[in-house]
Amino acid sequence: MKRAGGGLRRLERRPWALALLAGAGFTLLVPSALALYGPPELLDGAIALGDARLATALVALFAVSTAILRLLLRRRRLPEEEVDEEPLARSATPTHEAPEAPAAARAHLR
Repeated sequence: MKRAGGGLRRLERRPWALALLAGAGFTLLVPSALALYGPPELLDGAIALGDARLATALVALFAVSTAILRLLLRRRRLPEEEVDEEPLARSATPTHEAPEAPAAARAHLR
């Protein structure tokens, strides 16, 4: 039986795919909100711009929103992940005496 959160976990591992989906949603949301709630003068000005400029503005909005969302969706490492990887880094260099782990690393053992 598949778990329901499996698709979201796959997207979390691929931040560009999630940023592209969010950028597409943002690109669809902003122009439609302007069309519904914008003043008529703004809509007349958008029509006067022409199709080429409107398409360029949509592509620019998509690119900028995707880039910003990619930066915002950067996954931060949890402190538990850093603690888990520390013994692996230490075991790579053989030493005769075992160094004492700092108190912050042992705090989860209390």
